[in-house]
Amino acid sequence: METRDAIYGRRSIRKYTDEPVSDEDLMEVINAGLMAPSGINLQPWYFVVVKSDEKLKELAQITGQVFGKFKPVLDNRFAKNPEAIEETKEFLNSMGGAKVCILVFLLKDNYEDFTTVVEGTSAAIQNMCLMAYDKGLATCWLTAALRVGIGEELRQKFAPDKGQYLAMLTLGYPAISPKMPPRRDGRYVII
Repeated sequence: METRDAIYGRRSIRKYTDEPVSDEDLMEVINAGLMAPSGINLQPWYFVVVKSDEKLKELAQITGQVFGKFKPVLDNRFAKNPEAIEETKEFLNSMGGAKVCILVFLLKDNYEDFTTVVEGTSAAIQNMCLMAYDKGLATCWLTAALRVGIGEELRQKFAPDKGQYLAMLTLGYPAISPKMPPRRDGRYVII
């Protein structure tokens, strides 16, 4: 697959099939994240791959809290599309049936420049999203848990000796193929 095809074709998927993700494909996705650039080569990320049914259920119990805390944001954002709110609730409660979730933490807590480590970690997440798409897999990059304040609970449960929780990726085979939403104008200038 061409890089351009991955960039333009990748979508956030919120519903997955029951097909398991192979260990080989999973490792290619993780390794793509590890290959990301990072400021002064800190490589500040730490990934927890949640794959067992038991741990996925434990994760869903925590992420199920997100909807109630995030609902005011959704009500405002999707006031004209209440179906999107219900779909989000269903997704947060079940992770869309994803067979794998990748929790993304910082490797440690005491980085001097938080912005730099978040930028590098974001590049790692995007690399994983693109590699997943290249392998015929799908992802959804979730940030709401951090926004509503349950990141520390996720850290205590899944990576207590690591740094701050930043995001989560769901990973699996897509059960849907949504169209790309239109891109908004006014997002760049060439000077």
